[in-house]
Amino acid sequence: MKLKTQTLYITLIYTISTAYMLGPMLSYKAGIPRIDNPLTILLLPTALLIFALESKRFNGKAGRMLAALAIMCGWGGIHLFITTLDSVRIMDTFFFLSLPSLFYLLYLVLSRHENPMAFIRHLLLFFCAFIIIPPAVEILTGIQFVQADEVLAIDAGIIKGFFFNPNNLGTTALCFAPAVLVFFNIDVSKKEYLLGLILFLCLGVVIFASASRTATLCYIILFILNLIYRNNGLFTLMTIGVTGAGLSMIPKQYIADFLLSLHGNAFLENISSRLYLFLFDLESDNSVGYRQEIYNYFWEHPPFLLLGYGPKKFQEYFGGHLSDSLAFENPHSFLIELYLGFGLISLTAFLFYAAYYFFCVAAGRNMKSKQRVIGLAAMGLFLLAGFIPSTIFRMPFIWLPCFLIFLYSVLPQRDTAYSAYRYTP
Repeated sequence: MKLKTQTLYITLIYTISTAYMLGPMLSYKAGIPRIDNPLTILLLPTALLIFALESKRFNGKAGRMLAALAIMCGWGGIHLFITTLDSVRIMDTFFFLSLPSLFYLLYLVLSRHENPMAFIRHLLLFFCAFIIIPPAVEILTGIQFVQADEVLAIDAGIIKGFFFNPNNLGTTALCFAPAVLVFFNIDVSKKEYLLGLILFLCLGVVIFASASRTATLCYIILFILNLIYRNNGLFTLMTIGVTGAGLSMIPKQYIADFLLSLHGNAFLENISSRLYLFLFDLESDNSVGYRQEIYNYFWEHPPFLLLGYGPKKFQEYFGGHLSDSLAFENPHSFLIELYLGFGLISLTAFLFYAAYYFFCVAAGRNMKSKQRVIGLAAMGLFLLAGFIPSTIFRMPFIWLPCFLIFLYSVLPQRDTAYSAYRYTP
């Protein structure tokens, strides 16, 4: 019976993950209604039924984390009953409500799997395929997988794969990158290590192609951090310092001229123009200016909200105070969106989730020091990633890397990372 239930839980994880990845593309290319919507709605009652039937004996740390997620999402779910919501906002809430269910299913699988590391690697490889392959196909064939307006069309040099916009693509790749570094460095053969390195570098290419400047900067920091924590960390750090000093000596005008010279190709033009604005003409970047306007107003006029306004219903708060109405639905910050949408209880539960993650991963004994550092960086990058896209409410899958790192850190392992480490890069 345990084998059958384990197979069921793994099937559920892969089914909902496939729906998340393919739903938008199938809707656009084949006219199929969004398969991720009904499956997300069904996930909550399914997880509750499994919880009712399963043993209530829980790993204490995993139980506290599940409770934090349940409070964060459950408190927000109150708006399904007290606030008038259209179909889009209802689905946003259900996607958010799916987080405790995903964490619980992963807990059930990893706590009983005969080879949890193999399951984690297969799941990461599964997601990386959806992140890496579609953008490559877009570039090579010009096929657009998901509908977008002209500004976000492939003819304009925009690469977004199976996602609605490049920021979502870059954010997803960024969140999965540290998990690849962690789990393809524990108990690995040389072949497995090389596979992880290839995946990590490919995710970096995707991030760069997405032209998300914040995601690109975060990836570079992660890349440097990984280099520093190699066996030759001191030499690497000195090399990076010398290289950085050399690059700083290049006249800015040379860099500006080089970026402007790339405007002959649509893809390169999109990347170079955004980088040019970031480096040399930030005041002309409307995206940066508007986000700063949102953050400044929230910082200067923080409201006290117990329940929040509801998902994407922020006109009452921002109305008449910003130069654009975009923030009425998408304030471009997960923390702001969480607080304005669902109030103080949800925000407090999330802050506990993040703080408890840092504590448990830092104190965990299932990973060596390098993996713990990258694991801690994973949560830091996730927090920063919440500022990249307009919203992450419809992207529950970007929470999975940190879920996996946390669960592996706190669950007893049959073979610890110390005794089973076979290859040290």
